[in-house]
Amino acid sequence: MDIVTIWILCGVITAFVASYKRRSGCGWFVLGALLGPFGLILSLVVPSNAARIEREAILSGAYKQCPYCAELIRTEAVKCPHCRSEVDSPTDTEPTD
Repeated sequence: MDIVTIWILCGVITAFVASYKRRSGCGWFVLGALLGPFGLILSLVVPSNAARIEREAILSGAYKQCPYCAELIRTEAVKCPHCRSEVDSPTDTEPTD
């Protein structure tokens, strides 16, 4: 019974690490539970998924990068929540008729 507990614990830790790297926690839990310590090692080696998620958020138009600190902020934001700098809102850059 102890080996089952260890493998489930490996699955939980693997899911936590994968979630931190913006990967699927549920999928990595299954992988960690099936592979045990090898799944945990694999989750530590796999690179973060943050760059792809940020790129998709910018391309969708929901987010933009702050020109001062390069953090992602909502397109509608007028002040960056990270560096507190004033940024142009989309209504400021649109031409008026």
